[in-house]
Amino acid sequence: MKNKTAQNNADVDMTPMLDIVFILLIFFIVTTSFVKPIAIEILRPLDKPTINKQTKSATFSIDEHNAVYFSGRLIDLEQVTNNLAMFAAKYKVSAVLIKAHENSKHNTLMRVMNNIKEYEDYTISLVSK
Repeated sequence: MKNKTAQNNADVDMTPMLDIVFILLIFFIVTTSFVKPIAIEILRPLDKPTINKQTKSATFSIDEHNAVYFSGRLIDLEQVTNNLAMFAAKYKVSAVLIKAHENSKHNTLMRVMNNIKEYEDYTISLVSK
């Protein structure tokens, strides 16, 4: 007796399925309408806008007790950079003037000058009274 084993052929032919998928793909590509997006045209200036600032000199003063003043107002030594930045936002700085009293310490003058140079490389002028 021969044992007959039945073999199931489970192979599925996918060719007709692929044909239908490609036909549908071609149909959707052909029937799709390509719409050009509507945009708003913007007229932009050619050059950067210039803001005309008044040119001024920033004035720092150091009195005989090493107190630092900016435009006649007492400031802390650490606020030199902040005050200069606010001044530069409002005016175009042509130069920075420092009026130091003859009895003031050299260290205070140098710290003011270093703070100014940290902010920007402005021309610093020492003014005698």
